[in-house]
Amino acid sequence: MAAQTIPATIDAVTPGWLTEALRADGALTQGAVVDVDSEPIGLGVGVMALLYRLAPTYEGGDGPRTLVAKLGSQHEQTRQVARGYRFYEREVAIYRDLAPGLQLNPPHAYAARHDPESDDFIVLMRDLGDHRVCSQLEGCSVEDARSVVDALATHHAEWWMSDELAALPYMQTPGDAPYPQFHAQATKEAWTACAGAFGDVVPVSLHPIAERWADIGPAMMEDTVNHPWTFAHGDVRLDNVFFDDVAGSLSLVDWQIGFRTAGAFDVAYFLGQSLKVEDRREHEDEILRAYHDALVERGVSGYSWDDCWSDYVRSAMFSFCYPLTAGASLDLVNDRAVELVTSMFERVSSAIVDLDATRYLPE
Repeated sequence: MAAQTIPATIDAVTPGWLTEALRADGALTQGAVVDVDSEPIGLGVGVMALLYRLAPTYEGGDGPRTLVAKLGSQHEQTRQVARGYRFYEREVAIYRDLAPGLQLNPPHAYAARHDPESDDFIVLMRDLGDHRVCSQLEGCSVEDARSVVDALATHHAEWWMSDELAALPYMQTPGDAPYPQFHAQATKEAWTACAGAFGDVVPVSLHPIAERWADIGPAMMEDTVNHPWTFAHGDVRLDNVFFDDVAGSLSLVDWQIGFRTAGAFDVAYFLGQSLKVEDRREHEDEILRAYHDALVERGVSGYSWDDCWSDYVRSAMFSFCYPLTAGASLDLVNDRAVELVTSMFERVSSAIVDLDATRYLPE
């Protein structure tokens, strides 16, 4: 079976497919995979796709002891969201074209394939199981948060207003068609679907905003083209961050949302989702100032502290769409996924209120 074949399900990741994929990458120079065990991982962590840890058995050669395979969701509504935003196509392209040189150290991809007709995809990647992870629900330490934001500053500075980035057809801004139009469609009834399960954790003052998000969200997306941009990861939260304490570095996974927008978006989303509310309140100004200082030190010019702060607050407001979309459209298959969306709503709502972020709502 050719390595270019796109497995639609984990059952299609056969020993033959895996042999050819690893040979094409150079990770298997002789012999073959004769058996492969798989187990689902990340349940309730990645709600847009399915993750599996693979343990191949080799004959006549040797290759990676374990790998991680990421495949498309089998949930129809989730697939519609993924296709509308081109999530699977984009992640494969980023792993294929950009990942090896990124400062945020995505895991090596042994294979990255996408079928534009079916929207099936697979990213077969290095297993980061030896790295330290932090609980998304519990939140990370302030020290870990500083490390993540400093790494973001290095990445953002490298790609600040990059012509190379702008030339890539899959690295669009949120304001480029058809994303605002699809966002309006995808969130039209989102609060109606969310209110019963999550309404109690969202302040009543924000309910009218949630109800009107199909107008608010697209208008905010279209406004992003009026601000300096860089290569934003788009989903920087603890479930996607792996710490290598030996090397003193970290790796980010889950690149399907990657786009061109304000770098402060990644910071606002990360601090708003991955710190406990009290830690964010106490340290966000300090951490964001360190981020801005690092941008300037690494060559970004013409971007003031006031610009950075306003981008941060505006991004905190827009981040409301993440739990809204997740709660309404995705496959919340287990208690952990429900807890994750509940936490997202609680934390983003508190950030919006604390920062008075509603002042950035479009007229």
